This record gives sequence, structure tokens and C-alpha cells, in this order.
Amino acid sequence: MLFLQMKDGDYLTIGEDITIQFFPDSKSRVRVAINAPKDLAILRGDVRERNGAERPSGLVGRFTAPPELTE
Repeated sequence: MLFLQMKDGDYLTIGEDITIQFFPDSKSRVRVAINAPKDLAILRGDVRERNGAERPSGLVGRFTAPPELTE
């Protein structure tokens, strides 16, 4: 698992076709913009699990940033 500290407007790419951009909304929330091919399903985890899928292995619980990252 990769953990990154992102700033407002920073983005990452997955392959050549997927771009994810981050926008802080408050201290505890982040807005995410995803640009991906239309034929690729993108679901929030809670929606996916509500529809019967299991939580993917390898995920951690909610991340609590150390104090030096939240200042």
C-alpha cells in the first residue's frame, strides 16, 4: 500500500488513462476528481459493499495523520 501526502490540486495517474486529483474540503474531508475511461466502473467502497461485494484485502482502517502532517 502506498501512502501519499497531497496538496490542494495535486494529482496522481494510474497507467495512461486514469487521473485522480485531490481538493481538501475541510480538515477531515477531501474531494476527489477522477478522470477515467467511461467503460471503467468507479464505485465508492460503501456503495460497493452495500451491493454485496467484500471489502478488498490489503486496505487499512481510517488513516489518522500524525500531528506534524495536520498542521
